[in-house]
Amino acid sequence: MATLHSPIRIIKTMLFRLVIFLFAFSLLSIPSQSAVSSIDLGSEWLKVAVVNLKPGQSPISIAINEMSKRKSPALVSFHAGTRLLGEEAAGIIARHPHKVYSQLRDMIGKPYGQVKQLIDTLYLPFEIVEDSRGAVSFKVDDGGENGGKFYSVEELLAMIFGYAVNLAEFHSKVFVKDSVISVPPYFGQVERKGLLQAAELAGINVLALVNEHSGAALQYGIDKDFSNGSRHVIFYDMGATTTYAALVYFSAYKAKEFGKTVSVNQFQVKDVRWDPELGGQNMELRLVEYFADEFNKQVGNDVDVRKSPKAMAKLKKQVKRTKEILSANTAAPISVESLYDDRDFRSV
Repeated sequence: MATLHSPIRIIKTMLFRLVIFLFAFSLLSIPSQSAVSSIDLGSEWLKVAVVNLKPGQSPISIAINEMSKRKSPALVSFHAGTRLLGEEAAGIIARHPHKVYSQLRDMIGKPYGQVKQLIDTLYLPFEIVEDSRGAVSFKVDDGGENGGKFYSVEELLAMIFGYAVNLAEFHSKVFVKDSVISVPPYFGQVERKGLLQAAELAGINVLALVNEHSGAALQYGIDKDFSNGSRHVIFYDMGATTTYAALVYFSAYKAKEFGKTVSVNQFQVKDVRWDPELGGQNMELRLVEYFADEFNKQVGNDVDVRKSPKAMAKLKKQVKRTKEILSANTAAPISVESLYDDRDFRSV
């Protein structure tokens, strides 16, 4: 009789390993001088895993970035004629919020109106126009003589994909062209096509787009034996902007292999439900609105901190830190120096 297990919080690093297993058996024909990567692109972060094919290396590993971290900000920026990616872009977001482009995964394949609403909700000070497709283009001041250039979401996302491949190549010390990219379960054909276009612009050969919950289910069951009983498991994940839960059924069947009867595991996704507008960022925005109101009351004189992109970028950055502290504590102060008009802000 199948049993229902408690919900399992999906760990992103587990997702990378399981994504790799989906195509590991197809790599036998690839020369040992190359490697294959998997890219887990989120709303705020990305992670990269590598299948190492050179002898003496660990078969599967997580690529670390220039700050020796396993996840990198999914950001691209243009500043002083230089393109910045990942941690470098994150380093200037408080001073130049209009130059650092974020939330690109949530904009891919979306119409102009929907992206405009997202940008306004998150207080992102981007200069955007509607292109001939009805999608968004960003006017970027890249330091050129013409005073700026327009980039589509796919073009900006391609830069981030290129950064991910560079991390994979630096980690594996070999050329990386092939990749598997994870996608949320609610992504339709338009969003998936947009991701493929961005990957193509980055020179990546996409072996597969894999649903996040399917990858997690594969990793969970890869080393388990279900020959003595089937099992239902719920996989739950709350990210920065989205939440989903998937019900997966694990079982086993008998098969002949080299003349012997063996037990083969299998899984079936029974159902998946999601909310593409519910995530950790919603909690942050509630705190941002609360503290923005509190600052306005402290200052008075009809001051509205929301009208300053730099001030809101500072406040959002500090709120994120405060939220992380609250994950392990019952209380945490918040303090922002020179938040607006040389006025400091402190609250509890």
